[in-house]
Amino acid sequence: MFELTNEQRKCFALPLVSEAWTRIEVKPHPCDMFYTFAYLDGNRVAKVIRVLDEQEGHEFYQELTIDAELNDERTMLLPKTAKGKPVQLTASNLFKRTPVGMGLSYKQSYITIDNYSSNQTFYHTDYDDTVRLKGFAMFEQWVKDWCRETDEKQYQRIQSFSMRKRCHQKYREGDFFRFRINRTLYGYGRILLDYSRMRKAGIEFWDIFMSKPLCVAVYHIATENDQLQPDELVRLKRLPSHMIMDDALFYGDFTIIGHLPLTESEKDYPIHYGDSIRTGESCVCYQQGECLIRLPNAKQLYPGFRSSGIGWHLLLRLSVLKSCIACGSNEPYWQADFDYRIKDDLRNPIHRDALERIRAQVGLTRGATPSAE
Repeated sequence: MFELTNEQRKCFALPLVSEAWTRIEVKPHPCDMFYTFAYLDGNRVAKVIRVLDEQEGHEFYQELTIDAELNDERTMLLPKTAKGKPVQLTASNLFKRTPVGMGLSYKQSYITIDNYSSNQTFYHTDYDDTVRLKGFAMFEQWVKDWCRETDEKQYQRIQSFSMRKRCHQKYREGDFFRFRINRTLYGYGRILLDYSRMRKAGIEFWDIFMSKPLCVAVYHIATENDQLQPDELVRLKRLPSHMIMDDALFYGDFTIIGHLPLTESEKDYPIHYGDSIRTGESCVCYQQGECLIRLPNAKQLYPGFRSSGIGWHLLLRLSVLKSCIACGSNEPYWQADFDYRIKDDLRNPIHRDALERIRAQVGLTRGATPSAE
């Protein structure tokens, strides 16, 4: 069964396996398909590995550090606090504990390299769609390629990342941020609107989002240069804005690099349209940026445009971004099919007629909408 070697672990900044550690198989849950192994350093769990490489389409590999102490018989997990109680050493109980330090995960073609202590991600294939793995053999080859391409600069970069501590980064509307697209390329974006700020200020908006929602936009650039400044970025085109949770900014995964006041022409916001979500309220809502319009007892003209979808990651794929940069337009983005939110976006040119009807219904003119093209 596949397992990383210590030489490979160095390239991912994962703790090395000591010859003094004991490797045991951990009892799985009855519905658990994975094999789970724990490396024990005395009565301490030093490393946990879950793997499944025998079922096509369900391949999985995960290597984590979970801070857990065992009883002398190594059969029970000891509680973290005096009020807790010991529980059996099983896979399900073990993974209830929060991981710490660096971890590597591969699941059905997707890969992530995380620092769980800082709640930051060094690499993931959500943005880098040039990497799509089918089967465990391809994952093993990807590991070999990653290690072969790890020069001294890359090695120092991931080692430095592994030492990061958790932080709480402050942000505001108009801030520029840098993020990692893949191992070598950086992207840049900007915060356009903070709905949590509106919530705190008592500004009414259609509160249909999970977590703390931010409206952000990504610039037309993918570069190895991690030193770009706001005055250079404002000259670039941007992808259409979209909503994300604030986690990546709050925990510093996206690095704030500067601030400029937003101009009116830069305020491009998604459009949210549909029936009210308030119990017992008969109302059609239209939300764009700080503009909220409620039409009591109105009829919804079209379904499917609420656009309340939100996640931790940016709405981005590297191949689509490069296509937009090459043609100087967002047309490849609107034609992309990697996320349902693109097709359902009212600003998408395929919905031009529907948008005109909806805007007429709520009493807005076409000129009042910032362009997302």
